[in-house]
Amino acid sequence: MRISLLSSIFLVCFGSLHLAYGQNVDPECACNLGNLWLDVVIVIDNSQNMGHNGLNQIAATIATVFVQSNITQALGQTTRVGIVTYGQTAVVKYNLTAFNDTNTFINALFDVCNKLTTDTASYIYTGLSAARDVLHDGRVNGKRNNVRQAIIVYAADYKSQGQDKDPVQLARDIRASGIDIITVGLKQSIDDDLAKLATPGMAFNNTDTDLVGEIQRNGLCQINCFCPGVAWTQYTSQFGLASARRFALCLHLGDIDAMWVAAKIACQSMDNSAYLVSEFSEAKHNFTYQLFKNSGMLTPYMYYFGLGWDVSSQQWMWEQPVNQPKLPVSPVRSLV
Repeated sequence: MRISLLSSIFLVCFGSLHLAYGQNVDPECACNLGNLWLDVVIVIDNSQNMGHNGLNQIAATIATVFVQSNITQALGQTTRVGIVTYGQTAVVKYNLTAFNDTNTFINALFDVCNKLTTDTASYIYTGLSAARDVLHDGRVNGKRNNVRQAIIVYAADYKSQGQDKDPVQLARDIRASGIDIITVGLKQSIDDDLAKLATPGMAFNNTDTDLVGEIQRNGLCQINCFCPGVAWTQYTSQFGLASARRFALCLHLGDIDAMWVAAKIACQSMDNSAYLVSEFSEAKHNFTYQLFKNSGMLTPYMYYFGLGWDVSSQQWMWEQPVNQPKLPVSPVRSLV
């Protein structure tokens, strides 16, 4: 899901990697739960505030969220899962190397959610801190460094332990390190507090109509859809909005001063799935504009996009990755 963008003082070229070919639409992030490439730590409040019914709900929800996932230690597009419980203090029940298959994970999950602590206090800071340590330890010796990381917090209460143990600041630090946080509140009274901890758009409540689907589609699958490195900007439904819907396209801005054919070849040389940017809609054009504006380049912005005259078919066609057929201009979509 790569897009590449080459820029110049005079000209700019973009490239992109489609995950879906053959349509004049930009592909949204796929949600194949069996191909999630994630390390996830599930953080469960098991204090008295949760109650046995609350823990049973959590177990059923988590099991349903992950039942289609390929939980294993094998390399590839696989998922590893750890479990942390917390009340007044946190306990690492299972680290990321504990489970070799999904059924073993689900059985262990129900066992964990069968036991409340005697703690009446529930300090979410301790659970977040322990989860961060589990994720850190899971990357010893560079293991799975290219895999996205996430924490899912299930909470029945929200208590802060003062400035030194502020869960909001800890959550900011965790997210700044590239780890996403999904929160699920068991009581609506703590929703606003939990939302401050979550990655934008990833704060949910157990009363949500389709909680499992929300966690899968708007949580795990969105986290699993990302661009390689800081040089690439992911195309979203609104530039600069953290909670915007993500697409399976990334943009890269670089320097080149050349004619259109040379710019096209330069994009393709970056990656065999890169090509000059397509602008199927006004929204895509506006995103491109904002990307230039954000880069600090001086106006007017001048760049090549991937629309060219195809001699063999005698029509205007959009560029596509190498070995993929070009796309004719859609008569229903504006190029402006």
